[in-house]
Amino acid sequence: MGSALAQGTLTLYTSEVLADVNALVEAFRARNPGVQVQVFRSGTGEVVAKLRAELEAGNPQPDLLWFANEDFLKELGAKGLLRRVPPTVPGYPVQYAPGGGLYHEVRLLYNILAVNTQRVRTPPALWRDLLRPEYRNLLAMPDPNFSGAALATVGTLAERLGMGFFAQLKEQGLRIEQSNPVLQQKLARGEYGLAITTDFGVRQEIARGAPLAVVYPRDGAILVPTPVAVASWSKNPELAVRFLNFLLSPEAQRIFAERGYYPVMPGAPRPQGAPEQVVGLKARFADSATLERFNTLFGLRR
Repeated sequence: MGSALAQGTLTLYTSEVLADVNALVEAFRARNPGVQVQVFRSGTGEVVAKLRAELEAGNPQPDLLWFANEDFLKELGAKGLLRRVPPTVPGYPVQYAPGGGLYHEVRLLYNILAVNTQRVRTPPALWRDLLRPEYRNLLAMPDPNFSGAALATVGTLAERLGMGFFAQLKEQGLRIEQSNPVLQQKLARGEYGLAITTDFGVRQEIARGAPLAVVYPRDGAILVPTPVAVASWSKNPELAVRFLNFLLSPEAQRIFAERGYYPVMPGAPRPQGAPEQVVGLKARFADSATLERFNTLFGLRR
């Protein structure tokens, strides 16, 4: 990946943590100093809404898409709006590039249970354990209207446990915060004792000294798709593909692991403190009807 032919500007729309994205962009630009990467970052819901508006106006901006809404990427792919990039990086598991490479997983993250060990002595082991009386008024999760990962939580658990499960959690005092980072910081401060949130973010808080623990439920952590796609309208598709392939390089995979994510490339290091194997549930993103029921239950406005 020399810099001789790497010139131009890329625009990335993402819901990923900005500090993590910036670390990857800086590493990419160190290899490709003639490249500029412009980043728009917000919650998945806002990123998708922005792109929908641009598409309706006939002026979409991003070269690269990276957020937690696989259903929207499938929608774009069905309309021919994604550039198929055949997986060519040696060793890359092809199951992470569906449709012959319409989009690519570049690392894995899970929705898990996070525990403030100063407030909760005996952590839950299963999702249904959250209904135990000792956890009353201790639990929070992000807003699924903002967070794609939370949208996967609602869809997956509603399918497996029923919407009645969320009604019971509301009775238990479940609170809704806007985003995973905000929730994780409040959990670290002890404002909550438990959270349904992303594993990598909790590991980042632990690395900063927070009294937290990650619990992968025995009945399955929720594997949240957060793939990267190259837009068909990209003005710099070759450069966009170069960035995508960089995310699968040993350097980028090491950065992912250092920041608490599971890399996708065989042989890449695991994040510190992460188990070697995780029982994962394939995520199901909540459809509009399920999301509306959740919003009504918790008094949220979409």
